Amino acid sequence: MTKNLLLAYSLAVIIALLGTETSKAQSLSGSDMPPLKPIEKTVFDTAYTEIYYEYSFRKDSMKSKWTYGQTILLVGKKCLGFMDYYQWQFDKANDSLYYAKQSPMSLITNGSGLIQNAVYKYPLVIDKGTGRAIVQVQNINNYEYTEQMPVINWNLTDGDTLISNVPCKKAFCVYGGRKWNAWYAPTFHLKAGPYLFSGLPGLIFDIKDAKNNYHFTLNGLENLTIGTAIYLHADVKIIKTTRQNALRAVENEQRDIIKAFEMASPGIRFSEDMQKGIHSRPYNPIEIE
Repeated sequence: MTKNLLLAYSLAVIIALLGTETSKAQSLSGSDMPPLKPIEKTVFDTAYTEIYYEYSFRKDSMKSKWTYGQTILLVGKKCLGFMDYYQWQFDKANDSLYYAKQSPMSLITNGSGLIQNAVYKYPLVIDKGTGRAIVQVQNINNYEYTEQMPVINWNLTDGDTLISNVPCKKAFCVYGGRKWNAWYAPTFHLKAGPYLFSGLPGLIFDIKDAKNNYHFTLNGLENLTIGTAIYLHADVKIIKTTRQNALRAVENEQRDIIKAFEMASPGIRFSEDMQKGIHSRPYNPIEIE
């Protein structure tokens, strides 16, 4: 979404997180909103296959509560893209409303439900030829790093099951400090899956970590006659850095979310009531090492 709309949503989120009554917050009107602009993108390829994965994770590893979402894997000849399905739909809605010359409030009306459901925070693009991955990490600030695709040492093991009536075999690996259990379909020859998981002799249909913090399950696949763009957001505010620095920065933001908002947007000032209390938030990233 555009910078100012993102700020509006972010403020709403932080107010909710801090337990402030929404009636005390200043409401937005159409005259307060900047005009719609197309989503700033870097397009890498065109996808003709869309693979959908139900996504669930625990924000706090010490609690049992799950957050549920939906992701999409976009498959092109040269690249793979993986992102939040609802963010993808929001981007489409934004651009469609912009070209239809609609008001910014129309995006609030039509897009708020989409963006509220967008919970996957690691959009990425993989160049299949070079093996390079560009990964973005979304938090209070957004970060981007580029690195060679990790070599995942899969262990193929005994086990067969059916997922969506497709025969799947079992494998496991250790990646990002977590042990992952996967089910893959040898009849689907695409050696890919959600996030950065790849290299199995078949498409990954299901993968979750052994401690039950992250889980992806394939729940749809569609071949397209008209292609769709494989892209990443290209906002100038995205901080390009290294993987290690990006993960460290997000951890620091979670330790003091008020300070993180103030540093990200220097014009923001929170009331004394909002400054009180504990500002740390759980940190349970998909990669812990």
